[in-house]
Amino acid sequence: MALFSCLLMIRKRTPTFGKDLRYLSRRPRTGRSRVLGHPSHWLATLAIAIAIGIWLGSSPDAAVERSSSTLKNQIQLVLGQDPVTAPETRITTGVSLLPPIEGFQGVAAIEKPTPAIGAVVGETKKENAEAEKEEKEVTESEPQTVLPTAVDTEAHAQPSLATAAAVTEAVSGMLDKAPAEAQTSVSPPERIPWESVQIRSGDSLVGIFKRMDLGIAQAIRISKVPGAKALINLRTGPYLKIQRDGEALVALQYQPDISSFLQVTVHDTGFVAQTIERAFDTTELEVTVEITDSLYQSALRAGLPNSVIYRVTQIFQWELDFDRDVKSGDRLTVIYEERSLEGRKVGNGPVLAVRLENDGVVRQAIRHVNADGSSAYYTPQGKSLQRAFLRSPIPGRAVTSGFSYNRLHPILKVRRAHLGVDYGAPHGTPVVATADGKVIRASRKGGYGKTIILRHGQDYRTLYAHLSRYAKSVRKGKWVRKGQVIGYVGSTGLSTGPHLHYEIHVAGKARNPRSLKLPRAASVGRKDKAGFLKHAEVWISRLDEAYPSA
Repeated sequence: MALFSCLLMIRKRTPTFGKDLRYLSRRPRTGRSRVLGHPSHWLATLAIAIAIGIWLGSSPDAAVERSSSTLKNQIQLVLGQDPVTAPETRITTGVSLLPPIEGFQGVAAIEKPTPAIGAVVGETKKENAEAEKEEKEVTESEPQTVLPTAVDTEAHAQPSLATAAAVTEAVSGMLDKAPAEAQTSVSPPERIPWESVQIRSGDSLVGIFKRMDLGIAQAIRISKVPGAKALINLRTGPYLKIQRDGEALVALQYQPDISSFLQVTVHDTGFVAQTIERAFDTTELEVTVEITDSLYQSALRAGLPNSVIYRVTQIFQWELDFDRDVKSGDRLTVIYEERSLEGRKVGNGPVLAVRLENDGVVRQAIRHVNADGSSAYYTPQGKSLQRAFLRSPIPGRAVTSGFSYNRLHPILKVRRAHLGVDYGAPHGTPVVATADGKVIRASRKGGYGKTIILRHGQDYRTLYAHLSRYAKSVRKGKWVRKGQVIGYVGSTGLSTGPHLHYEIHVAGKARNPRSLKLPRAASVGRKDKAGFLKHAEVWISRLDEAYPSA
């Protein structure tokens, strides 16, 4: 009963008790947001903004202090206008204008003096103190706003101008007394002896530097130089020389091959690497060969190197077959270059001129360097001795099976056409393209196994079959150059052993590669023809002089 009475009293005191209060959470039916305020507030704000704009427009100086002309004078000074020069005129910022100076050409003629280091410190402190004191007095007498960066230029500029010459003289004296080594780059000492280093198997540049008590950090820095990549893999032998100054490297020389060496020197910015080509001594040699058995054996007995014999056979490869056409009694004369370095023979250069008398027919070849830098061999009349195609995709390899329309297949044991030539060669022997062309197939082809087909112009195609693998850059759609390695000998497909099957197709028909007459390469150009003919006369005379009388 008591509880009921209490609840009744609370209800009478609280007028909202028991009423529906959900209307407080409802949105206004008008859909307007109370956050933006009433439209009348917007109008009042807009009216105030317009009034302020009109006031500022009628009085441009209202944004600054009307009674202060500081900003005006500073702007006039920057723009080169004549400021007020009355000595008694004071600006509210505490800045005094400079008195007129004879010969003064405006602000652009003022040259900032270089501050003297430690020479005018006391004077600068004194000037700053006086400027602060004067600024404080002006501020107390005039309550206007003062710019915080104001400086008394009358008290400060005149001493600075007076000391400009002294400052310049002081700086010049400091530069004159600077040490000479601070102004010039460090150069290595002269006449430091070279130390020869024997590179051992597995050696690295870091290991060599550690063994020689040189800074290892230098070796790491050198290995990161772009032009010093040859130092990553060192070849064993006495191919490294160094110059040192204690633990510091001065210079380094490394010979990666016989024709060049790498030089690393210390520079202001670090290490500099440079590859230098070595200059060979060349000697022209003349050798005459009297052929008694085979060309190869007779040439070796006469002292002709293997590489030169091979080049001679390549020069005349389209003129005759050296296995069948060369006979006893034929004679050969070759003029070629021999290269030496420091008195030691290092190799043979190109064949310069050749004369071959074969069965009463004299064949001559003259080497000529074309305008594009390539070299080729021509007759004394300027006709090319080379064809657009090489005779063989594996130079120097014997033919094991020739072109035939009725050959017994060694595996199938049936007679069928063999529309190509087989060259016997060990597994992995490189196979070259016989002419420039486009790869139209590089995949397996039935009994041919791994096969490459090249297209040369519109009418010619060559096929290379039974390969073990393709060269890395060879795939369908790629262009290859004459003499470029395109694959390697294998025994894939229907094959009894490692060999290469080679075919040539002309206008869609297979032709015998050994007997097919292929087009010649271009002759000497018209522009070079006159010069070549004079050049050829000299070599023909030398060949005649070297050629023994019959």
